[in-house]
Amino acid sequence: SQRTDPLCSLLDIREHDVPYLVRVCIDLNLRAGCWYTLAPLPGGGVELSERDNLQKASPTVLAFDIECTKAPLKFPDADVDSIFMISYMIDGQGYLLLSRHVVGRDVPNFEYTPKPKYPGPFVVINELTEEALIRRFLLEFQRATPQIVVTYNGDFFDWPFLERRAAVYGLDLRREIGFYNAAASDSGGGGGGGFSNDNSSEYRGRTAVHLDAFCWVKRDSYLPQGSQGLKAVTKYKLGYDPVEVDPEDMVRYARERPAHMASYSVSDAVATYYLYDKYVHMFIFSLCTIIPMGPEDVLRKGSGTLCEALLMVEACTKSIVCPNKQVDPAAKFTPRGNLLESETYIGGKVECLETGVYRSDIEYKFDMRPEGFQGLIDNVDRDMTFAIEVEGGIDRRKITNYDEIKAEIVEKLELLRDRPKRTETPYVYHIDVGAMYPNIILTNRLQPSAIVDDAACASCDFNQARNGCKRKMQWVWRGDYNPATRGEYDRTRDQLTRETSVLIGDDGVPRSFHQLNEREQAKAVSDRLKLYSKNAYKKTKVTEEVTRTDTVCMRENDFYVDTVRQFRDRRYEYKKLTKVWGKRIGKAANAQQRKEAEDTQVVYDSLQVAHKCILNSFYGYVMRKGARWRSMEMAGIVTKTGADLIVQARKLIEQVGRPLELDTDGIWCILPGSFPNIFNFELEGGGTFRLEYPCIMLNADVHDNFTNHQYQSLKELGNTADYETRSECSIYFELDGPYRCMVLPASTEEGRLLKKRYAVFNFDGSLAELKGFELKRRGELEIIKTFQSQVFERFLDGKSLADCYASVADVANHWIDILDTRGESLDTDELVGLISENRNMSRQLEDYGDQKGTSQTTARRLGEFLGAEIIKDKGLNCKFIISQRPHGAPVTERAVPTAIWKAEPAVMKHYLRKWLKAQEMEGDDFDIRNVLDWDYYLERLNNTIRKIITIPAALQKVENPVPRVPHPEWLQTTVRRMNDRFKQKSIKGMFGMVKKTQLRLTSSASAAHNETPKMLDIEDFGQGKTVGPGRPVVHSSRRRRKALPAADRDGAKEADESTNANGKDAAMLNEVSDEKEMESRIKLSKDNVPAWLKKKKELWRRQRKERRGKRAMASFERNPPSGAGVDPVTSKKQKTVSALGSMEGYIRSAAEALTQHEWHVVEMRELASSEANTSSDGTFLLWVMIGNKSLQRIRIRMSRTVYVESRVGLQQGIIGTLMVKRVEKHLPHNRSGAGMLYEVSMPELTYRSGDWIETLRPEDPTLELTPENLNRVLDSVYETGTPLLLRGLMHLGSVCRPGKDSRDARAGKVYDLSELSPVARPDEGEYLHTRLTYRRIFIYENLNQKKKTGLVGLFVMNGGSDERAQTNTG
Repeated sequence: SQRTDPLCSLLDIREHDVPYLVRVCIDLNLRAGCWYTLAPLPGGGVELSERDNLQKASPTVLAFDIECTKAPLKFPDADVDSIFMISYMIDGQGYLLLSRHVVGRDVPNFEYTPKPKYPGPFVVINELTEEALIRRFLLEFQRATPQIVVTYNGDFFDWPFLERRAAVYGLDLRREIGFYNAAASDSGGGGGGGFSNDNSSEYRGRTAVHLDAFCWVKRDSYLPQGSQGLKAVTKYKLGYDPVEVDPEDMVRYARERPAHMASYSVSDAVATYYLYDKYVHMFIFSLCTIIPMGPEDVLRKGSGTLCEALLMVEACTKSIVCPNKQVDPAAKFTPRGNLLESETYIGGKVECLETGVYRSDIEYKFDMRPEGFQGLIDNVDRDMTFAIEVEGGIDRRKITNYDEIKAEIVEKLELLRDRPKRTETPYVYHIDVGAMYPNIILTNRLQPSAIVDDAACASCDFNQARNGCKRKMQWVWRGDYNPATRGEYDRTRDQLTRETSVLIGDDGVPRSFHQLNEREQAKAVSDRLKLYSKNAYKKTKVTEEVTRTDTVCMRENDFYVDTVRQFRDRRYEYKKLTKVWGKRIGKAANAQQRKEAEDTQVVYDSLQVAHKCILNSFYGYVMRKGARWRSMEMAGIVTKTGADLIVQARKLIEQVGRPLELDTDGIWCILPGSFPNIFNFELEGGGTFRLEYPCIMLNADVHDNFTNHQYQSLKELGNTADYETRSECSIYFELDGPYRCMVLPASTEEGRLLKKRYAVFNFDGSLAELKGFELKRRGELEIIKTFQSQVFERFLDGKSLADCYASVADVANHWIDILDTRGESLDTDELVGLISENRNMSRQLEDYGDQKGTSQTTARRLGEFLGAEIIKDKGLNCKFIISQRPHGAPVTERAVPTAIWKAEPAVMKHYLRKWLKAQEMEGDDFDIRNVLDWDYYLERLNNTIRKIITIPAALQKVENPVPRVPHPEWLQTTVRRMNDRFKQKSIKGMFGMVKKTQLRLTSSASAAHNETPKMLDIEDFGQGKTVGPGRPVVHSSRRRRKALPAADRDGAKEADESTNANGKDAAMLNEVSDEKEMESRIKLSKDNVPAWLKKKKELWRRQRKERRGKRAMASFERNPPSGAGVDPVTSKKQKTVSALGSMEGYIRSAAEALTQHEWHVVEMRELASSEANTSSDGTFLLWVMIGNKSLQRIRIRMSRTVYVESRVGLQQGIIGTLMVKRVEKHLPHNRSGAGMLYEVSMPELTYRSGDWIETLRPEDPTLELTPENLNRVLDSVYETGTPLLLRGLMHLGSVCRPGKDSRDARAGKVYDLSELSPVARPDEGEYLHTRLTYRRIFIYENLNQKKKTGLVGLFVMNGGSDERAQTNTG
């Protein structure tokens, strides 16, 4: 066979799939975007030499955009629709071509300049037909001969549409201007293309380069997918709001408002031109100088492809043959033999730790760890020396103010250590690792070919321990596999080979198992094995995470690592040169030098950005499917090392500050304002060195724990070479900030925080970073986007957290008001724009099958009244609202297309009745405001408000700033737990670190007495003193001596003086008695049980006596006698006489207690509803707690108070049973009163009689109130419906007391409401304080009506909340 087929002799073939252009660029060292010296060769051809990539070129650039007609709600179709406007800019001059077959009238020349730096003068050319329009554009294109043509999404819309419409008139774009669909040509489709919605459209020119700016936005702009439209990109990148027109209104505007439509058309051309000029041009051509591809490929290819091309260049330079692209096997198994469905590695550490608003001008609480600051103090020399000599490369001896800065840092750290709990304004910092993944690769010499196994090491000549070339590193593997074993897999495959059933291949053609290709067979076996596992194991997938250890070879050819290092170092060089040339701009002597400096700075800046783009791709490339250099192990090691870095840094930040959010490569945190920050070292001979202390404290730890001490590199030694081992670590933290404010939203779910969502503000109020919010998402409600765009800047208002949230709440209340009022302040079109959702269907409707969704429902309903042909194509635009009906239906079934309101009235009514299932709809029922589900939209807005405002406010202990948006139930529980004074403390608080000085003193004392230090029991941990075994600790407390009798005070004073004189506590005073007690203790044994029990009984009696004494003293302290110095014996006799006399003493004591104590209101009810048989006369029954144990019943009488607005003056004072006085009050709804306002008070019976109005007397004696002139004199009467119970509760509150004028101890007195006044701050500090003692009875009932059984429980609880409740059940 080798003779007939030479290919059978080949073992392998490499680099056969390298594109020809890439091969040529690599072999001849050619790069686009560079200047070359051209020299002709004698035999023909030319020679390129002296490559220069620093001189900026100025090619002719043309950017264009087209506008075309379209059917309602459909995407433009090049077969039936036509072009009516083409706008383009070339070298800053704009042109607009329009066709009068659509445009209503001629448009004169005009200027569209959104910003002074983006000028847009436009010359307008009016053509009569579409054909004339297209021919004129091609003619102008030929005259201009641009080198670069720019579009926005031109590959998929502008070029295909223009090509199809030109073909209608016999024009070929390839022949006219040299542009064609290269993708169609490569696939055999020739130069003709056509309108395309797939991904195979890629237009190129023979003599010009076509660069689609949309490709740059998708790959390099870092904008989310929802913000990649031209309008959104213009807003975020160019900084202005472009002209916008609804696609459904474009044709109408062209006919009725051509000037406005012309402005819209040219706005797209202006945005495209300046977006390319500012961001795309220099970036792409800077990449071209290092990537062996043309600019069109550099723009369109993924970053992984560009990275691979660069690696191929370096491999070719070092004579390394590139490996083939890796292909995964059809079936892969775990080491245990399970079929592997997917495998990956655990990525970086991302976690949100706190939520809320954190500003540099508001104080926050810090609870830090003294041991963290002590560690920094101990290592201050190490950290500073590392920063100076390792990071700065400066000899420490050249620093002149080293000691001063060290002393300042240590002083600040000591103050923080000694008072770790403090409230201060913070620094808001982002501490991140510069180029973390590339530097981890460089530090650990990581490259795909360096990940080796034991077999590779066994065949290596360097496989000796003394070489130290094997570095073990860990990573976390995660895989999903089938629970079936390898034997079960083999049996399943064997079963399929024996079956005669027909299987369907990937192409949809039915075949037998043997006729399927390898991957189709593997898929068939996997599907059958899933069915088996579902029945046998009750599951089809097992997910497992395993920490694996792999070997990294330190002597592998380091071309990959060298490539990364060269790019990193070259980028650092370009960044320095960018700053150098930036300074030269200000020093330029003339305009020519300034222009040269500006161009050079732009070139260097573009080069460093291009190098950064590629540098960040080296890590992601190794996990790219089909990559030539692929290694999941290497990617896992990189991310595991990065996660360990961040976790280590977090531990230190938690000790000295508060971490807020963990990013993949850094930490957002706040540090106290007194923390050491920025310092400047002064050097000998002048100059300074900047020290960022928050970074160096982390960098020194990183280099202690993550330095690679096995790094080896090959060194030439004459005619031989050997490996040199050194320590390597290029991982450094960098300091971003400080910032003015950081806002972190919260999740509406309990126990969950939102990752990668935050807003950060600079000190000038500008938004430094906005990540993860709906503001940048496609398909989100416009009302939510608008709310977020207005709310973020308000987080900078106020001087406290409460003020800040109050300002933010104003925005929230504004938008809630709009929904509550059903948008009465907005016109219908504006309202629909705010609450409608606009989505495009990426597939045809039939491709979704039975899938349910709002877009699918909208598409089906559009097909019902616009015709089925509208839903045949993909790209259908679905704009809909959510209706209130049908009631109870899911949201997906309540989507109504907004286009129905533009249909004929009869059609609209028919389909709305049908879709809403409401045949009774008539008249205003069809108004969109009456169809909308306002509760649905309000809830969506409320959820956003909860995430951004109310939940973060609650977690920062700020009352709900938007009370109309209630907290979730779980949050209310969390808030109560946070504010609970009796919440359980952490067990860590019971332990503390003993200072070394105390340990030395204890050891010295033990040594002096020849004692062996005794091991403390667990109960003795954290005690301030060491006590011997069995020594009781006597606690002493300072009593309120003013309540003690004189004799007791004297005795206590003597005891205190004796204690203070000797410097001993109560335990030392009882030392002798304790020793006697220890000597008299009886050890329990079988023979002395009676004696031991007798001794114990004596001890128990003494303990009971002590407890009774303590309770008596505590009761005496809570209820001291009214006079100081009262003899307890005399007091006891008085109480006995009072108790034995009669009920008169008891009643008098109770009445006196009413005037001496505060009233804690337990219940208030109207007397008529409980004890009277007549209607209420305004008398209420009040149950109040008085003192510590007394529950009393009080009667109060309330007058009815109303407010009368009169056009004439009324007599004031007491008029019959009425009390009239003039007042100034704010009327409801900010109503401005027509006359004078009077407060009228009267008994409830008078009010109920209804004739009180006739009692009022005007000041004018000639005027009388009669039924005829009543309406002319009195304008309004307010608060006639306010219940007396509500008025009483509002006046009394929860705690009240009688006024000084009503403190007569008369039993059975009925108090007037005016005699009682509320108590804002109770003497005991709270309502129903813990020292109250009362009985509570609870009844529990649970009945089962079907079984006629049930349970009734009665619980009687005695004692207050500060005592252990005694419960009796019955």
